[in-house]
Amino acid sequence: MTKIAVAGPGYVGLSIATLLSKQNYVTAVDVIPQKVEMVNNGKSPIKDDLIEKYLSGTDLNGCPINLNLKATTDAASAYKDADFIVIATPTNYDPIKNFFDTSAVEAGIDLVLKVNKKATMVIKSTIPVGYTESVRAKFNTKNIIFSPEFLRESKALYDNLYPSRIIVSCDKSTEKQAHTFAALLRQGALKKNIN
Repeated sequence: MTKIAVAGPGYVGLSIATLLSKQNYVTAVDVIPQKVEMVNNGKSPIKDDLIEKYLSGTDLNGCPINLNLKATTDAASAYKDADFIVIATPTNYDPIKNFFDTSAVEAGIDLVLKVNKKATMVIKSTIPVGYTESVRAKFNTKNIIFSPEFLRESKALYDNLYPSRIIVSCDKSTEKQAHTFAALLRQGALKKNIN
């Protein structure tokens, strides 16, 4: 099984963590101890009926499900052995400055590179056009790819189980990792024949 860490278990991060933890080892990372405790106790810190069901141990149809999901505030330990690190931290947009605050994404990248340079980082946060290329240059690494999300608030897990499409960016150096990550998303989905 693949080891995955997810930074930022909000709607995007927790839905991805839940989806991927059906067939992989997943660790969700948050700075708020209460959110970590809730996830570890099978409770959702966000309002999403399906996430709540899955974390309590039942799937969409009410059948028992066993997730390989834990949460921690110790990002370094979660990232250390991960194959993929999904960065789903907030990037609040300021319309007056026409600016995305990507500082949390960059702090995540910086920490990953200190503890696990081999991991592939998958940005799932909302970012400006050209951002992936710019942070690859800034941090001198090719191990950063982007996968946009197409989720509705409070229906995030449902939208991951039945995705309209799966998109993962890549270039020649990250083509294998992008295909592997897309396959993990497809494996967790209930919908078949996804584009």
